[in-house]
Formats: sequence, C-alpha cells, structure tokens
Amino acid sequence: MAMSFGTRADTRILRLLGLLPLNGESWNGGRSCLPAVQMALEDVNAQSNILQDYNLTFKYVDTECTSGMAIFRMFESLNVDPPYVMVLGGMCSVASEATAEVTYLWNLTQFSCGSSSPVLSDRKRFPRFFRITLPDQKHKTARIDLMRAFDWKKVATINQALEFFSAVIDDFVREVQNTEITVISQEIFENDPLTRVKNLKAYKVGLYGPKIVWIFFGWYSQTFWRNNLQGFDCGEEEMSAVVDGSFITEEAYKNPKEERGIANMTASEFEHRFYNYHAYDRKYESYNFVAHTCYDTIWVVALALDCTVREMDQRGYAKTLDMFTYADADVNDIIFDCMSNTSMTGVSGSVAFTDSDPDKIIEIERIQDGKREPVGLYRQDKDPSYFEWIEDAIRWKDGIIPRDSTYVRYEEIGIPPTLFITMTSLAGLGSALALSFLTFNIIYRNNRYVKMSSPNINNVLLLGCILSYCTVFFKVTETSSGTLCKVRVILFSLGFTMTFGALFSKTWRVYRIFTNKKLLKRTIKDYQLLAIIGAVVAVVLVVLIVWETIGPHMVETKYLPKDIYLIGNDAEVYPYVRVCLSEYSEYFAWILYIIEGMLLTFGAFLAWETRHVQAVRTNKVSSDDQAMSTRITTVGGNQTSELDANKPRSISQNIESN
Repeated sequence: MAMSFGTRADTRILRLLGLLPLNGESWNGGRSCLPAVQMALEDVNAQSNILQDYNLTFKYVDTECTSGMAIFRMFESLNVDPPYVMVLGGMCSVASEATAEVTYLWNLTQFSCGSSSPVLSDRKRFPRFFRITLPDQKHKTARIDLMRAFDWKKVATINQALEFFSAVIDDFVREVQNTEITVISQEIFENDPLTRVKNLKAYKVGLYGPKIVWIFFGWYSQTFWRNNLQGFDCGEEEMSAVVDGSFITEEAYKNPKEERGIANMTASEFEHRFYNYHAYDRKYESYNFVAHTCYDTIWVVALALDCTVREMDQRGYAKTLDMFTYADADVNDIIFDCMSNTSMTGVSGSVAFTDSDPDKIIEIERIQDGKREPVGLYRQDKDPSYFEWIEDAIRWKDGIIPRDSTYVRYEEIGIPPTLFITMTSLAGLGSALALSFLTFNIIYRNNRYVKMSSPNINNVLLLGCILSYCTVFFKVTETSSGTLCKVRVILFSLGFTMTFGALFSKTWRVYRIFTNKKLLKRTIKDYQLLAIIGAVVAVVLVVLIVWETIGPHMVETKYLPKDIYLIGNDAEVYPYVRVCLSEYSEYFAWILYIIEGMLLTFGAFLAWETRHVQAVRTNKVSSDDQAMSTRITTVGGNQTSELDANKPRSISQNIESN
C-alpha cells in the first residue's frame, strides 16, 4: 500500500519517502504515527519562515515490520517515483537496519522516528542514518549514574544471545569498566536461561527483596510481570514480589516539561489535538506513545532541509533543492551536515544529535505497590547530565536504601567482661596471697618452724604460682600484639615447671629418705633440690627460646562460619576470635607436654610411694646447708625392728644447725 499527502500547488515540492509498519503480525506502530505525521506536515507547510517557497510531501509504504518487505517497497518507490530528498523510517529496527545499509548508495539521508537497535549507531555500517528515538545503549549513562546516586558499586547482567541485546550489554560493560563499579557476573543465554538463573525464576532462587534491585528497559509493557505466565511455575504474586522495587529507564516519548517548543504547543496540547484529529483511530491507541516523536520527526526534517536550502544559496548552487537527484552526492552531504547540527525543542522534548543518536530526556520509573510509577528524570539533553527527582516519589522498604551487596560486619567474640573481671580478681587474690607467703618466708626465714618447711623450695614454688597467675592478666582476644602471646606462653610454662618442680623435689627428698632401707644417715641439701628444679626449668626455657626463634607466636584471626547471623535484610555479622598461634605449635607444644607430663608422672609416682609417711617430730636446726638427717624409730616398744610395710610409718626430721 502506498499513499501520499501534503502537496500544495504553486510551490516547489520536496518529497519524503516514509517506511511505516502498518500491517503484519509483528508491530503496527505506524498506525498511530501516520496521523501525527499528517498534523506535522500541515503545521510545517503553514509556516512562512521555514522552507519558504517549498512544500513538503510525504509518501509512505507499508514495511509490515520486516526487512524483506521494507527493502522491496523502498526499492520499488525509489525506482518508479520522482527523486526523494530523504527517507523516513522504518520505525522497526529490522526494517531500518535493512534499508539504512543501502540508502546512502542513492545519496539519501535516512531518518527514523523509531528503531532503538544499538547496531544502528554504527556509522561505518549505516553512514547516512539518524533517528529521533533513543537507542538502548544510550541508557547506559543513566544507569551508571543511577547506581552512583545510590552508592551501588556491584552489578550483574543477563541477556539473551541476540545481537540486539548483546550489543547493549557489551557497550554497558565497556563503559562500566572505566568507573568504580564492578561487574561481578555477565550471563548470556540462548533460548532457555535455565542454566544461568534457573529459568529466571528469581523468586525461586531468592533473587528478589531489598538486597536485589532489577533494572529493566522501558519498552516492556506496563504490567509485563503479570503477562503470559502460562507454563511458568511462578504465579502473579511471586512475580510481583520479584519486581517490587525495580527501576525502569525509559525514553521520554513526550516532553515531561510543559514548555512550548518550535510548534508553539506543549505536550498536553498536542495530545488533545491528536486525539481529536480526523485521521486518529482509537483502535490503535496502544501505539499512541510514538505520536510525539513522529510529529517532531517532520519538524526536524523541515529544519534540516531549510538549513540545506540556505546553505545551497550561500554556495551559489545553480539549482534548487527540489531539483535534487540521486547523483547529487554534494547536496546530500549538505543535508547530512544540517541534520547533524539540527537541534530543537518539540512535543517529545529536546532533540539534538551525537553522531546518529539523539540526546534526550530519560524517564526513571520504579515498580512500587504493583505498578510503574515515575520517580524522576535523567536530563541527558543537558551538559552535564543530571537527575531531577520527584520529591518523596521513591518509597524504600523500611526507609533504607538497599546496598549493592550484603553488608558484612565483623564482630569479635571476646571474654565477657564479668568473667574477665572475676578471673582477674581471683588471680590477683592468688598473687597477693602468694606474695604475702613469700614475704613471710623471707622475713621469718630464721624461724625454726619456717626452716623446717624448706623455705627456699617454698619460695620457688610461690614464684611459680605468681608467674602462672600473671598469665590471666594477658588478654590476647582483643589485641594484635604478638609480644603478649610470647610472654603468656613463657610465663605459664616456666610458672608451671617451677611450681610442680619445687613440689615434687620436696616429695623426692622424702621418698629418698623413706626408701633408705639400710637406715643410713642421708643428707639432701636444698641446693641439690634447687639444682634439679633449675635443670628442668632450663630444659623448658631452651625449648621456649628455640620455639620463639623458629616459629614465633603471633595473633591470628579465626572466623566462625557456623555462627554467622543476619541483622535486618542486608547485613551479615561474621563472628571471629583472636588466638595465639605458631607455625610449629604442634611440634614444640608436644615437646613441652612430654616434659611436663614426665614431671607430673614422676610426681604422682612419688606421691603414691610416700602416701603412708607421717612427720613426727623435729629437733635440730641447720642454718647453713639446712641438711636433713633422718632417724627411723619403732612405733612401739624399745626394740628396733624392720618397718612393717603394711602400717603407717613415721619420720623424725632433725634439721640440725652448725
């Protein structure tokens, strides 16, 4: 089908060829575009200051929104009809791609009022193509700035493996790589996204809620999440839960500002006139969103052609624009340059071009309470671009802006203050008591009864207790100092060795005297016991020095994954503890275990062997060596006999003085 209109007598005619999708099974948006084009032609031809002495005419053919039909009917018109100065269309991306690859061969500039395919931005492939509709890749800046506005620095993408979608996502990813935003995943599927996001069942896999913000293109239907759910095991309620809070970036098809543009009409005034226009058919009202851009398309063309007429006059061309032929490459260059530099404000908003694409206002919508609601504008038509938010339009869940990922908070599990205070108080009390005993031993060291208790050995025992008590005060759970770890290990090891070494040395002395079956006088002096204690302590000290030299103790953080818990919807708390560790702990610790274990085992043996010994009396004091002599006497009668092993035995300790 081919029709033309706009001709007026007694003027030079400039012919435009329109490629409109009017019929077919795909998209019939041309039905709403056609009345708007007719209105624009009437308004432009009525102007006396634009294209003076010229008259714009428009012939259109039905592309049926297919590449084959678009090519066929365009070729037919170009070969049969008088020359056209420009081609308008073809609204559908497939039709525009097919025709824009060849129109430049006729030295024609093509201008589309639709076609958002990103591939049409390729100047090498489509050298003479313009469009008034914002391509999908021009949304990338709005989306990146949207993420920055809410401090979102992580993004994942998913798209079908088609050139139309892949080009948009690839362009977005390239742009993001030059920012502080990180692309954590880029998923692509062919026909079934099951392997990527479980058939996009976001509700089933948990990809919804305050922690997940979806961003969609605006050309989806107003209730796309409720449509065509047959064959899915997600119901309308589940789908609504998934998309709730999602953002939508959409080209502003009509001027969001009530301002009068080149046609001296606001967007609202245009709509009123359009709905009452004689050629308007309400049967196609679902395509009404294209009417504003179709109307402005004619005005942009008129301004570009008016610029061309003036430029040809300035250059002194012998012929006028209505005499254009497909051999006039130089004239087409002027038309192309004028199109590139054309800018205006119309009923669809501000129109200006960057290469083949316009810089237009982007509407920001958000799905809230089950419907799409406008929340702001992205003024891409301004330099620099910026957001104009509608006050209080965004309603965040719980009044909190969601984070771009789960917020992780690390929480140290330390010793409870009450427990730490209790234990340090007890340790302090024990230390004070040990110090008081030590002071008593020193002050009354010459007292006969004190001397009988082997005060030198007792002092070593008390010092070992004090060292062990001191380890309680060194808390490594809330510090990063490795020195505290070293001090704690050394103090406890030496304190334990000194305490039990002193205790068992005294027991050993009793054992040696008790096992003296020949009843000989046996003297074991304190320095001998101190030498034994010193030897054991020296061995332990050597082990500790080698340990800290080869693999020193350091404070390390241990996380407790089994104890992770949530705070709200987007915060996780990771508990951790700080512990003292050494690279060779398992080796040196076992060495100490063996040494101390042998000490404890030997002490237990001595305790068992001397379990029946009783101290009976003391009668001598030795001040220098504090030697101990033992006289074993019978328990009853005047006769000396062998000790009965089955009865309690007695030891008379004489600590003599020189």
